[in-house]
Amino acid sequence: MIEKIIEFTKKKMEGSHDFDHVLRVVRFCEIIGQNENAKMDILIPAAYLHDIARSLEEKDKSVDHAIAGSKIALDFLKSIGHPYAEEISYVISVHRFSRGLVPQKLEAKILQDADRLDAIGAIGIYRAIMYSALNGRNIQDTISHFESKILNLKDLMHTDTAKKMAEKRHQIVFEFVKSLKEDLMQIEKQI
Repeated sequence: MIEKIIEFTKKKMEGSHDFDHVLRVVRFCEIIGQNENAKMDILIPAAYLHDIARSLEEKDKSVDHAIAGSKIALDFLKSIGHPYAEEISYVISVHRFSRGLVPQKLEAKILQDADRLDAIGAIGIYRAIMYSALNGRNIQDTISHFESKILNLKDLMHTDTAKKMAEKRHQIVFEFVKSLKEDLMQIEKQI
């Protein structure tokens, strides 16, 4: 069944959240899920499917990719007879950062943690800069994004495993933003 889920996901992925992002989130879910005794037959399909509606949201900002994705996933999972379709749909529906939801189920907490882990560290820096370049953000807007969102993610982790994983990744972002701001200050002094 997982092969069908992967095939379905690949067809839905485009834009700034690509299949490489999905694979990293799946890997984080595997690590965290094993350490936290999660139900992997719910967690891993949810990780693969969590961003299947991202491209819909990028085309239409009124679409919430977590809600739309949970509905698309539910219909798809039911069509292939997955026994945990409803549970997986719930996990997907609450993963989004900007909605500020605190999941009630362990698997949903882990998916949220895993998705957030991919937004910090060196890969998170790369993703944020790539998003900024694609969406016309200037350097100040990018710094603001780091300060208002990315640098807060470490403190929003739910599981002990993710909290430990987030420490080093957070420090990388912190040092990068600090250096970036120092560089800008040096340039301003010289102008």
